[in-house]
Amino acid sequence: MTGRARFRNAAAFRTSPRAGTCMKRYVAYRVAVTMPVLLGVLVVGFLLMQVVPSDPAAVRAGPQASAEVVAALREEMGLNRALPMRFALYLRQLARGDLGRSLINDAPVATELGRAIGPSMELMTACLLWSVPVAVALGTFAAYRRNSVFDRAIVMLSIGAASVPVFFVGLLAIWIGGFWWQLLPFTGRGGPFWTRAGLASLVLPAFTLGFVLLGAVVRITRTAVLDALSSDHVRTARAKGLSEWSVTLRHALRNALIPIVTLVGLQIGYLIGGAVATEIIFSWPGMGRLAVNAITSSDLPMAQGAILVIAAAFVLTNLAVDLLQLLLDPRIRR
Repeated sequence: MTGRARFRNAAAFRTSPRAGTCMKRYVAYRVAVTMPVLLGVLVVGFLLMQVVPSDPAAVRAGPQASAEVVAALREEMGLNRALPMRFALYLRQLARGDLGRSLINDAPVATELGRAIGPSMELMTACLLWSVPVAVALGTFAAYRRNSVFDRAIVMLSIGAASVPVFFVGLLAIWIGGFWWQLLPFTGRGGPFWTRAGLASLVLPAFTLGFVLLGAVVRITRTAVLDALSSDHVRTARAKGLSEWSVTLRHALRNALIPIVTLVGLQIGYLIGGAVATEIIFSWPGMGRLAVNAITSSDLPMAQGAILVIAAAFVLTNLAVDLLQLLLDPRIRR
């Protein structure tokens, strides 16, 4: 079959009712696959919270409470029931949208998580907005000038960015931007990102978190673009007389976006729940810091809620990446 015939068949498939049916089945399959994952996260998170040495009733009662008060609280909280019954009650509670109440401040867990999600999303979005475009540009330029001095410098930068611990980058950013130049605040969140104080307080944490992401995206971009430059359609584009820069941008980079999007999607899950060091260094009131404080203070309902939200965000992000690949890769639609 000639290339023109294959193109006509692919175009006919994209406009046929069968293409829409296949896409719907693929989307339904990916959504169905995420359900057992979320259930497994619920089970593992619940069991982990049951094996910790601390007693939730004793934590809620306080260190000065008597044994009778602790026993009454255990009965009230259902801790004397069998483990399967407690898990069933936990699932029923989640079905009503109730994540429980914090053992430390007696506030609803959902309310506390809602306050922490906003700052975490701000930090993650700001990190992605600067690091991903810069990383894709550096990786593409390194592939375009492969084996040159610029290529080696960019590769060394990516290796260093991926190797340096995030707390070291954060401390270095605080020392330079906060103490030496005294340009930016480095403690707490100054407000929403649309305010001047909020935007200023977001710069150093976003730079710290994005610098770690930079290395992985640069390397995968360079590798993917180099692989695409050796493909048949790129050689055809060169044979038509297109410039090397045009071939790299319009043909190689476009096909290299699939592994880049996959990697960024995986990294987003890390940024949501794994930015613990960044949030602690800069006193950023996000999900990672909230989860660590809940675990260290034996606030089991808060820890369970944070684990559930972080895991759900990670699973849903990967689902969105899978669906985005439908738009980038016509082979999946076929």
